[in-house]
Amino acid sequence: MNMNSSSQLQVVLVKPERFENVSEIADHLRSKHAVLLNLENTDKNIARRLVDFLSGCAYALDGKIKKVAVSAYIITPYHVEIVGDLVEELENNGMYL
Repeated sequence: MNMNSSSQLQVVLVKPERFENVSEIADHLRSKHAVLLNLENTDKNIARRLVDFLSGCAYALDGKIKKVAVSAYIITPYHVEIVGDLVEELENNGMYL
């Protein structure tokens, strides 16, 4: 991938309370922005629907979704790789991403 020096990765932080927010989140992914999805205050049923829908979006865009905490996920476009000790630690403790 050819990236010029003026291009910048953006991470959008979202804390949705309703499923209706899902199209706005999906638009960030379509714009090749990574999304940090905080679901700690989201109803469990709505959170499940959001994760299911956004998992499909990530798959369709060749991206990835990874759980980074109990109620938080990072969804990345195809050109972004998640690396670091936290990912390895989570995987070693039985939380497969």
